[in-house]
Amino acid sequence: MNTPGYPVDAPRQIYMWHGHRIAYYTDGEGPVVLLIHSINAAASSFEMRQTFSGLRGAHRVYALDFLGYGGSDRPARRYSADDYALLIADFTREVVGAGPQVIASSLGSAYVIRAAAQNPGLFGSLMLVCPTGIVDLARPGKPGAFYAVLYSPIGDALFRALASKGSIRYFLTKQSYYDPRAVDDALVDGFWHAANQPGGKYAPICFLTSLLSCNIAEEFGQLQQQILIVWGKNADITPLTHAQAFLDRNPRARLEVFDRSRLSIQDEHPAQFNRLALDFFRSTAK
Repeated sequence: MNTPGYPVDAPRQIYMWHGHRIAYYTDGEGPVVLLIHSINAAASSFEMRQTFSGLRGAHRVYALDFLGYGGSDRPARRYSADDYALLIADFTREVVGAGPQVIASSLGSAYVIRAAAQNPGLFGSLMLVCPTGIVDLARPGKPGAFYAVLYSPIGDALFRALASKGSIRYFLTKQSYYDPRAVDDALVDGFWHAANQPGGKYAPICFLTSLLSCNIAEEFGQLQQQILIVWGKNADITPLTHAQAFLDRNPRARLEVFDRSRLSIQDEHPAQFNRLALDFFRSTAK
């Protein structure tokens, strides 16, 4: 059961970053784990709520909401992949402390990879869920006519449609979760609440126009820590075959595949995922 008004079962705390309020949540004692959510129209640390609850008995857990998402400020500005890689690094140095082990999802994984490559020694082992940045979402775009339309008042109506409960339910059922029974009203409400906040469109339209895409093919090969890649066997938009591109670039990476899973492995199979995370972090602790 989540604390009312918060995406995970812990009160919101604030980290000031470049004049903006960044929301984060923390609880537990022990070796530190940092949770990084994915990027989409309804993204926030809500998707990591079961990982947060499952690990805090053995770890000090931090969950971060990116600028433009969740409980963080959502300024009307242009967002970039480098913004998020820098935010992860700064938040780790100034709040978490050096050396956390990390769980990151999808495009959030690419930002963690970039932050880790640019800051050797700042992060411990990495657990990456359906990561992107080599095959998928690896070609950063430039602002164009579509971005201008989405940024304008016309984009408000388009974003409301994208962030409607019907659209969110469709995406969760068709792309994110394997079992449609997992997509209940409470799940849809949680993602809907994350999306439908003042200023909620500005970061997602950067994602939709590829401004948040991030090529980390070379950076991934530079990483020295142990890496566990977790992939859903039934993932569609980032298929399992794309995992090989990561394995080919870094011998420290290994792959774990979850059956009957798409993108939201940590939420659809929380007990199995959390056991895997605890075992991996225990085996790679310094």
